[in-house]
Amino acid sequence: MAIFRQIHTSFWQDDFVLELTPEEKYFYIYLMTNTKTSACGIYELPKRIIEFETGYNRETVDKLIQKFIEYEKILYSEHTNELIILNWLKYNNYKSSKTQTCIKRELETVKNKDFISIVNKIIMPHTRGIDTPSIPHQRGANK
Repeated sequence: MAIFRQIHTSFWQDDFVLELTPEEKYFYIYLMTNTKTSACGIYELPKRIIEFETGYNRETVDKLIQKFIEYEKILYSEHTNELIILNWLKYNNYKSSKTQTCIKRELETVKNKDFISIVNKIIMPHTRGIDTPSIPHQRGANK
């Protein structure tokens, strides 16, 4: 099965994207489409891989990562080399049971527990009972 990532056509007219430099646009698209991306929006991405795949040197990679952290679009863990795209789940369907199963499996491999908490806060209201206790319906209780 092919793995692909979708970029909404409205990406180019997004107020945030309109203000980016061409270098920043390229980097943002790279973060959303590189081979390490995942359904949960958290993935391990060593800086040396970013350098190799984008052609940027370490100084530029560090500068771009810092900019996107300041823009509140990503977080990057130097300790685990993991990156989270903070609005990933806003633009990617995560409400189907198959996707939720995939996300759950991916989260089990994430090393940065803070990143896991961020994703859990987003998806928990939409899990349709997966790993959450159900509340039995009480017939006739009109209180």
